[in-house]
Amino acid sequence: MNIKKLSVVLICVLCLAGCGKTEEAPLVMVDSEEDVVSYSLVQVAYDDVILTKKIECTYSQSKAQEVSFNVTGKYVDKVYVAEGDKVKKGDLLCELSSSTLEEEIEELDYKVKKNELKLKNYDMEEALDIQDLYVYGRASQDAVERIKKNYDRMRVLTNDDLEFDREELSRKRKALKDSRLYATMDGVVYKLKTQLEGSTSKAGVVIMNIVDSSACMFEVEGIEFKKYFKDGEPVDMNIPFSAAAGDYVLLPVDYNNWTDKMVFSVYTGPDNAGIDVGTRGTITVTEDEKKHVLSLPKDVVHMAGDDVFVYTLNEDNIRTIKYITIGLYGDERVEIIDGLSEGEKVVKK
Repeated sequence: MNIKKLSVVLICVLCLAGCGKTEEAPLVMVDSEEDVVSYSLVQVAYDDVILTKKIECTYSQSKAQEVSFNVTGKYVDKVYVAEGDKVKKGDLLCELSSSTLEEEIEELDYKVKKNELKLKNYDMEEALDIQDLYVYGRASQDAVERIKKNYDRMRVLTNDDLEFDREELSRKRKALKDSRLYATMDGVVYKLKTQLEGSTSKAGVVIMNIVDSSACMFEVEGIEFKKYFKDGEPVDMNIPFSAAAGDYVLLPVDYNNWTDKMVFSVYTGPDNAGIDVGTRGTITVTEDEKKHVLSLPKDVVHMAGDDVFVYTLNEDNIRTIKYITIGLYGDERVEIIDGLSEGEKVVKK
């Protein structure tokens, strides 16, 4: 061996002696006195193989009211709030024109009460009229029957009027109720429709939201990933961008009642994060895991169609292909089912 070749070998020996790790062992191969090819070797070892899944989540209001009218084609008479206003439950937000409706309700209400009173007095009036027949000596069976039939007819007519007026009063009261929108919760006015006052109503169109900014949660739409979570078990979440960027721990909220979405509260995270509504994050969950199995780093495992192989060095230190069978293909490591045994070395690069 000449001086050049001896130097290369000595350098390799010194590197091996100074390295405390057993996973990777640099090996120097000399093809000729002029060419030197260097490989890193990785040992097959027992380790955990973990496959994780990334699930997108959004910071949203857990309590919110979508405000919309139930009628179409009515004039929006008055809007009582502005964007960003704080409101209390029961506060009037806006209303449609309803002055004539109020007058009609007042008139109908009077008619209903009047007829209810008349109906209530018919029994007493009927009894007095029959009594007068006996007092003035005009009592007869026919006369009494005429009085009774007359009051029966008045009862029927009054009841008919009452039924009609009550139905009309109920309809108009509903119309008045539909013309006025109230806050159903404490919160802040958000996404108020511009130029709302003076416009025409459209049923079902959201004109504003009332949100409780103190009760925001991270939400995942859909529950197809529910199987990855357990009630009371924390999960990791990362916000990659925004002023609130960082790593967080979330806890499932009301797990047993998840139906169309999954909700999480912030358990721990960066101090003074100040997460804004709409901020997106990524929850990391374990999709599959194999504990203490024979494995390799996944960057040394190669695939060609259905074949899986690694590179090894033969007795002459020449790189060769070795086909293997794998199990779980994790984030960082791959489970080895067949083709390799513990301690064998494969080429990393």
